[in-house]
Amino acid sequence: MKKITLLVFVLGAFIFTSHAQENKTIKEVSTVKRVVKKEGSQVIVKEVEDVEKEQGAVIVAGTEEENQFFKEDSTKEDGQNVLVDEVSIDKENEARVAAEKKRQEDEMIKSQAEAKAKAEAERKILEQQAKDRMKALELNRKKLEKRSKGTGKLKKKRKNN
Repeated sequence: MKKITLLVFVLGAFIFTSHAQENKTIKEVSTVKRVVKKEGSQVIVKEVEDVEKEQGAVIVAGTEEENQFFKEDSTKEDGQNVLVDEVSIDKENEARVAAEKKRQEDEMIKSQAEAKAKAEAERKILEQQAKDRMKALELNRKKLEKRSKGTGKLKKKRKNN
């Protein structure tokens, strides 16, 4: 039992000290931009990840002094990763556009039919008015021709003041 405990202690000490000796620095900043663009019934989705990565090492003098001065040696890397780049068609919007076009077309046909009916009604009214005028003109002509030739002119009565 002593041997196992001692072995675990030695391995634990080795693992913890080996991790303590790591002198790397890593700084990574990533920004994700999502752009959704709608063009008619097409939906374009694009996600781009901008990555700024700074890697380096901490350099110290190899002495046993505490609070030593250190120097960082680092490199910067900038990059872009395209996460999503897709184009999809919005079926719901397409259906709405088709329904709106059909509604407008039906409305136009209905409007044309109403305009034709209105024009026909006006034409009938105008024909009836023309017939009525012709009848009135014919009656007036007969009335005027009915007077005999020897009849004198009609005299107007004047008012005396």
